[in-house]
Amino acid sequence: MIELPDPLDQAPTRDILHHYVDEGIFNRPTMKRALQLSGFTPTAQAWVRFFNLILLVLGAGLAVCGVYFFFAFNWASMHRFAKLGLVEGALLISIVAALWYGLERIQGKILLMVSACLVGALMALFGQIYQTGADAYTLFLNWALVITGLAIAGNFAPLWLLWWGLWNLTIVLYYDQTSDFRNTNDLFVLLLFNALIFALAEGLRQRKLAWLQTNWLHRVLGLGLLWVLSLISNNFVDTVFSYGSDKPSIALFLLYSLALVMLGLMGAYHYFVTFDGLLALASLGTICFFVDCWLFEWLSYDSGATFLFGGMIILGQTVVSILWVRQRQQLLGGHA
Repeated sequence: MIELPDPLDQAPTRDILHHYVDEGIFNRPTMKRALQLSGFTPTAQAWVRFFNLILLVLGAGLAVCGVYFFFAFNWASMHRFAKLGLVEGALLISIVAALWYGLERIQGKILLMVSACLVGALMALFGQIYQTGADAYTLFLNWALVITGLAIAGNFAPLWLLWWGLWNLTIVLYYDQTSDFRNTNDLFVLLLFNALIFALAEGLRQRKLAWLQTNWLHRVLGLGLLWVLSLISNNFVDTVFSYGSDKPSIALFLLYSLALVMLGLMGAYHYFVTFDGLLALASLGTICFFVDCWLFEWLSYDSGATFLFGGMIILGQTVVSILWVRQRQQLLGGHA
């Protein structure tokens, strides 16, 4: 049985504060002050920090985009040594600047992110100049390997997200070029990789690592894992109901069973261990997708009533899922 926290020990929510106003416990000036003290209304210093960060991120992003588009526009008129020299110089400057600011400061971390992006530009530039003939996946593989050290040194969530995305691209492109389209090895490797990364991130997050306490990173990783589970479900059901094709192989059946176990573990984790409204809702949506894949394949597509019935089912599932997540979020004292 889950032990619920004492409401008096919890931080106030916006709904509770508005309830106090409706009951006449707070007046409007008191409500405004309560929102400021609770952190719902940002202070002037908070706005300054926000705009400083936004402008810094935009500046770094535009600088990286400028490097890419500069070479795209001036490709034919530049010597290959000039191209390599400019990218290597920009990479060296960004790394030195990151070390000068310090990797513990946000300026240094963003400059390290710029360096990681320029590593990819340098590798792509080298491959285009010398026409190495390497497969597309090797670019992302080498890029991910090189920036692993930068990610470890920076402990910066966006940099790790770039690393995660590069590895997913590597896996997809590798099996796209080297394997038969009926082979399920790519889905199996994607499932293991994303499950391992999500479990590792959650484990380190529970150990209170500062750079992992941001909410968005583990949500993106969780959504990535759920997306892979959805692909596996769609692949398996399509194979089962595909006319004139072979029945699902043992490997595909085991992969589907593993996906079911993984989905159950993820749902249990977000119910019993830690509750995240977005991931809980996404997990419920994935469970509904698993069920609906079978349901809609069994139904006939020849009748318009099928689409009406299916739409009503999806609408009902969505409403029930949202209501359940909101109720549980409010029960635990969080934001709905």
